[in-house]
Amino acid sequence: MTTSTSMAALTSGLAALADQQDAVSALSTAVAAAAEALHADVGVVVAEDVADPSAGRLDLLAASSHAADALETYQLQVGSGPCLDAVHGDRDVSVVGETMLRTRWPDLGSALTRAGYRAAHALPMRWRGQPFGALNLFLTRAHPLTADERATARGFADIAAVAIVHADDRPDLDALARAVRSTAAHRALVEQAKGAVRYLLEVEEGEAFAVLMRRARVTGQPVTVVARELADAVAAGERPDWLPAG
Repeated sequence: MTTSTSMAALTSGLAALADQQDAVSALSTAVAAAAEALHADVGVVVAEDVADPSAGRLDLLAASSHAADALETYQLQVGSGPCLDAVHGDRDVSVVGETMLRTRWPDLGSALTRAGYRAAHALPMRWRGQPFGALNLFLTRAHPLTADERATARGFADIAAVAIVHADDRPDLDALARAVRSTAAHRALVEQAKGAVRYLLEVEEGEAFAVLMRRARVTGQPVTVVARELADAVAAGERPDWLPAG
């Protein structure tokens, strides 16, 4: 897989999110693009109980082929397979080779090898750090994912997560205009805060933004909240105690 191929595939998945499509259409487009880019059959499963994925069952939402659909359904029935391991363990899963597949998941592994597959990979889909589903890849060759392929698969897992989370959040043009104005206002606020940091610490623009981002990471707050805190303090003639000495 080349970088250009990976970017083209991810772009098509992102385009589906921006288009006038429902979640199922966006997922189907993303899954098809992932299958073509990674030369695999692809499936997406999610937990019924997002707050506690290990407590309930998983449901199949999309598959790139009938074979992927059947395999995903089967692993959910037997309660064993890459998607469950990825969701419950919140980690990437990669198993390559017939023997390893049968050893790791006796029921599903046998079904996979009979169907001609020689490798299975799964990546957890997360929202705000919480796993709630998985993107599964079934390959007909015993192939471990390269770093670029894993990065591409991760990108598609994130696209699928966004499509699901925002399934009922399709703003009209008026709502989009409000969102754009709000984003522009937030950016202006951050720029104002950067200017204050540059003045107070006598640093360059890049370092000023890094100071704001470090504060955001430490507090777990959005950078716009940090920028507002700083702007309010400066307006009151005060200096926040978290600001490094200049």
